[in-house]
Amino acid sequence: MEPLASPRLRYFVEIARLGSFSRAATALGIAQPALSRHVRAMERELGVQLLHRNGRGVLLTDAGRLLLARTAGIVR
Repeated sequence: MEPLASPRLRYFVEIARLGSFSRAATALGIAQPALSRHVRAMERELGVQLLHRNGRGVLLTDAGRLLLARTAGIVR
């Protein structure tokens, strides 16, 4: 298991900031499917869903908003 201070946390923050896996993948220089796998793995490790995925992008769940609020400054 990777620590949350790993790139996964940075990936999550970028997805939340841009509201889209594809835009975040482009900004981060990572393939979108790999980015999705990292987030799913993080959700499994934490035992919560962080993002609501839909055809137009993503929305943060309550757990996702909490994680973002507590970690966005760390990632910067």
